[in-house]
Amino acid sequence: MSIKNCLLRINASKTWVSDTARRHVNDHIESKSCVQIDPADLLPDEGARQRFDAIVDRAADARSTWLPLDEEMRATRGELHRVETRRKRLILARTAGDPSADKEDAQIRDLDVQAAGLAEKLRCLIGREATAAARMRRCGSLASRCRAFLVRGSLPSGMRLASVSQIALSEILNRDEPISEALKRLRLRLGELEAEEHRIRSAPFPSEAKKRDAAALIARLAERGAPSITAMIDDNASEIKWPVTLQEHHLMAAVLDAGTRVVGRASGQVPDVIGLICWVLRDTLTEKVNELIDTNSDDAAAVPADEREKQLAQIEADKLMIERKEAALVQAAQDAGEAIEHRTDISVLAALRLELVTPAL
Repeated sequence: MSIKNCLLRINASKTWVSDTARRHVNDHIESKSCVQIDPADLLPDEGARQRFDAIVDRAADARSTWLPLDEEMRATRGELHRVETRRKRLILARTAGDPSADKEDAQIRDLDVQAAGLAEKLRCLIGREATAAARMRRCGSLASRCRAFLVRGSLPSGMRLASVSQIALSEILNRDEPISEALKRLRLRLGELEAEEHRIRSAPFPSEAKKRDAAALIARLAERGAPSITAMIDDNASEIKWPVTLQEHHLMAAVLDAGTRVVGRASGQVPDVIGLICWVLRDTLTEKVNELIDTNSDDAAAVPADEREKQLAQIEADKLMIERKEAALVQAAQDAGEAIEHRTDISVLAALRLELVTPAL
């Protein structure tokens, strides 16, 4: 390879190398912090290992497909710039030497043809590179998320992973429905579930429940804020022991000469004013807070806490099942050679065809 081509290859890959090196360093740090745990060691069986390896290999393939396109695109852009620069210089030279010279001479026409061809080639390369880069990001993101899920101890305490059976396409596809249309249908349903999840999480709580919470809170503060007269009665003291509470403050000092800051914390006892007010005005405060709750509540849209948890759990289960079907369709399309990838944020459990189970005692 000539020196010129070597330089082109080095310049074209600088950005990719720096980004890739940064990711590799982060992966290395993560693996070190996890005592060199191989993600595949946490998978339950050989089938799960093969699915994990397929995702990692697909990410590597996507990167290797993108890199030559990126290098060729950069080289073509550089060659086009050189041709255009040479053409402009030639025109300036002809003009400076003879104002009446014909600018459409053979050399300029040849450069025009070269520039047009390079511009068309660059236009095609930009489209192909963008498609390849999007695929690389999508596949790489899924592979990274799978590694992170397995390496960073994402499993809930007491749970383990187990493989689940593949869902048959006949259970997913409607009659004569292409995989691409089925994917649109499933992803539309996912969007609907996410909207419903957002509605439930954003819904207010019933006013009666919040009134009970407020009354309990004021009662606790009133109990804490009651003054003590025990010493007056038992020890003939002449003072009432007023309630106090521990208060913490963040401190900061500037050192002008050194140009640095000194930060710290300090804590100490202060009069418990809120507790004392609640002790004195417990019923009045409770009534006033209830009025605020009535003014700001929306019981028509409210969802109780227990019902909220139940609905959110059902939505999560429905989303996971749809994502399992989605993953089965994507896998079938990939096996058939179609250029279809998993969504970037698809559940790792769905992509790897796994589930969390509690070991039998």
